[in-house]
Amino acid sequence: MVQSQIDTKSILLLIAVALGGIMDGLDGSIVNIALPIIAADFGADTGSVSWIVIIYLLMVAGTILIFGNVASRGHIKKTLIAGFVLFTAASAVCGISVSLPMLIAARLLQGLGASMIIACAPIICVKFMPANVLGLSFGVLTAATSVGFAVGPALGGILTHYLSWNWIFLINIPIGIFAVLYCLKVIPKGEAETAAPFDWLGSILLFAVMASGIYVLERFPHMGFSHPQIAGLAAFCLAAGVIFCIYELKVRHPLMNLKVFTSFRVNAVILAFVIIQVVYCGLLYLIPFYLTNAAQVDSLTSGLFLLIPPLITAIFSVPVSRWSDRTGRRWFMVASSLMLVVISALYACLMPEFGLAPLIIALILMGLSIAAISGPGSGRIVEVMPEGEKELGSTIMMTCVYGGGVLGTALYAAVFTLLTVSDGMVLSFADLPTALFLYGFHWVMFFGAVVSLAAVVLSAVVRDRKTA
Repeated sequence: MVQSQIDTKSILLLIAVALGGIMDGLDGSIVNIALPIIAADFGADTGSVSWIVIIYLLMVAGTILIFGNVASRGHIKKTLIAGFVLFTAASAVCGISVSLPMLIAARLLQGLGASMIIACAPIICVKFMPANVLGLSFGVLTAATSVGFAVGPALGGILTHYLSWNWIFLINIPIGIFAVLYCLKVIPKGEAETAAPFDWLGSILLFAVMASGIYVLERFPHMGFSHPQIAGLAAFCLAAGVIFCIYELKVRHPLMNLKVFTSFRVNAVILAFVIIQVVYCGLLYLIPFYLTNAAQVDSLTSGLFLLIPPLITAIFSVPVSRWSDRTGRRWFMVASSLMLVVISALYACLMPEFGLAPLIIALILMGLSIAAISGPGSGRIVEVMPEGEKELGSTIMMTCVYGGGVLGTALYAAVFTLLTVSDGMVLSFADLPTALFLYGFHWVMFFGAVVSLAAVVLSAVVRDRKTA
């Protein structure tokens, strides 16, 4: 019988992994609740303030492959500690920011630090944990991240309501200092490993495509496509994308084997997964604004409402994932997409006078939707990959999660901004009339329902791979 006991060294390493997961989840959910307050303080519109979220997710999505590669080559301890140091220092700057540009710049650095931490956590599980507790290790990482996401909205609401929005960042400082000291003590140094050359040029080109594309998507409602900056960056994004594809097809050790995307099965599953992430993160971005503008509740109450989806996800994600392992993952992705259609349709009709029941139902369904996609969707991406490309599938899955998050935030912000322009002007959130806000909110949600229908179809047409 295989022993499943875990020694003291492994427990200490699991605590380090859990710290990384909690900080990732906490900062991924705590900021949204304060966006309306920050927008009002700085006199910003909903599109501009969205960059507080966008820049963070963009840095994670664009650099996680780079830091993961660096860490896997024997530099786990250095990368992890550097990540905690940078994340903590950037959090301090976020907390004392006196302008929106300063806050966004600090969030950029915070995203870089988070990317280092996120990249190292699963590698610690693989390299330093005993094989007989590997499943437990990843379970701890997933649970810690879920706890962070669940606590974030409520904690953010409390801090913003009783203190100020600055404290949602300042709270990271003592946690980060403890994490640095702890990891210095318990993380092994690791040994340098020989590996294939890393595709730095491919990484730079991919990040350039993502950064320029997201900027154009969010800013064009403010400037128009004819603006030289928007037109120039759009052309740059297109050119960088073409060069990336050509280069990746020719280089010996590519960042991403683009040949896997010649399969309809692969493309359909990945696109459906991305759409689900886009819609979910778009919803998370706009709901706090609805609660503040239309429902007129304070930040504390908003935080309690936004506690519902991650709490539901944390409760149901593990049993749903086990269920999908036995029965197949196809219909779980379909169910997740269908729930997003229903959720978006509910929000498209939601009015303050309807009371809290429709809002709570939609928030519960959001949690169930992500519970239905987290394990089954991730497993399905790996499942449809050709033989020899399973690891690429897991990397693509992580990129889709964070890339979908930044795309969803930018897309929903852009569409909402276009719909709420008044007399040719983009209004600040504080000056946005409730009637105009609801007009933009409802049509954005209708747009999300239509997009989610595409994910339903793409999820349904690809059958599960039969296993012996």
